[in-house]
Amino acid sequence: MNDKRYYQLLSELLDNSLLHLYCNISSTMRFTPIHRRNDILVRFIKEKSKEMHYRPLKTEIKRMLLLGKNKNGNLESQLLELHRLAMELFDNVNHLQYLFDLLNLLESEHGYRSQLCNENEVPIVDVIYLLQDHIEYCFNENGKQIAPVSMLFESENVLSLVDLINKTGLFCAEVKEFNKTKKQAHILLHPKDTSPDEVAA
Repeated sequence: MNDKRYYQLLSELLDNSLLHLYCNISSTMRFTPIHRRNDILVRFIKEKSKEMHYRPLKTEIKRMLLLGKNKNGNLESQLLELHRLAMELFDNVNHLQYLFDLLNLLESEHGYRSQLCNENEVPIVDVIYLLQDHIEYCFNENGKQIAPVSMLFESENVLSLVDLINKTGLFCAEVKEFNKTKKQAHILLHPKDTSPDEVAA
């Protein structure tokens, strides 16, 4: 529940569902009663439930459909309230939590393990290394990122990793240095809601 991606996905589904409903309503001059609004939303959400993209929302979607099929339910009202809560919780997720979410995502979905950098250790290919002091000093006491986080990565897949990170929407990643011969890269993570120029290097 404290994953930025989860709230982004939930907000996306809610936005699209409500937009679909209001587009349907606006196409007729007649008043659209609650049961009819429920039908429109249920059909739309049921279609979306078949998409792999929304798989993480399986439980939430099931609840929405049950409410929409209930003769006393008001799915539109519930979606509006869910949207408000999702935005509120989304805003409360801090940058440090984003980093943990990112590392978990890269390992669980793409197989890239991460660990703290040890000077005496020989780097392992395809393992993401982070600097201990960056974890401690790149975030303030509220979890807000105040400096770029460094990642060291040796792999044939450097650019692929940077692209994966940027696609998550959790951070803005850039290759600071890259040794093409050794396939070693120094990658910087900037907070997504702040341009790199605004975060001191």
